[in-house]
Amino acid sequence: MPGGDFHPFFFVVIAAWILICGLGVVLFRKIVYSAVSMVFCFLGVAMAYALLNAELVAIIQILVYVGAISVVILFAIMLTEVQGDQFTLFFNRQTVFAAPVAVATCVILAVMLVSSEMTGVGEASLNLSVRELSELLFNRYVFPFELVSLVLLGAMIGAIVLARGEGEKR
Repeated sequence: MPGGDFHPFFFVVIAAWILICGLGVVLFRKIVYSAVSMVFCFLGVAMAYALLNAELVAIIQILVYVGAISVVILFAIMLTEVQGDQFTLFFNRQTVFAAPVAVATCVILAVMLVSSEMTGVGEASLNLSVRELSELLFNRYVFPFELVSLVLLGAMIGAIVLARGEGEKR
C-alpha cells in the first residue's frame, strides 16, 4: 500500500470480527440481536476500509450503513415485530438445501481468492479525490443514488402499514 501502514495482523483481526458478527446476523434466534450484530459487522467493514487507506469510504460506510440503514432496519423490526413465541425452530426444512449451497459458495470463493493473481492497481484509481467522487455520485450516478432512497422510503411505509394493520386486528 502507498502509505505503508497496512498491517496483516490487524486485517486478520478485523476479518475475524466481520466473520463472527456476520455469523451472529444469521445465527441469533432473536431478530433484534441479529440487527445489532449487523451494526457491528458494518463497523468492522468500516475498520477494514480505514485499514486499507480508504478513509472516505470508511466514513461513508459509517454514515450510510451504520447510521441510516441500520436505523431503518431497527425501525422496521420494531414496527413489525410479532409478539409471542411463534418462531421457536432454529433450523427449518430449507436448511438442508441452503447449508450445502452456502458451503459450496464459500469454498468456490476461497479457491478463487487463493488462486487469483492480484496485481497492483494504477495510481489514478488509488488517488480518486473527493471532488471526483462527488461529481460521479451526484452527476453520473444520481439516479441509482435517489432510487436507493426511494426503496428505503418504501420499506418504512410498508413497515408502518404492516404495524398498523396488526394493531387494528387486535
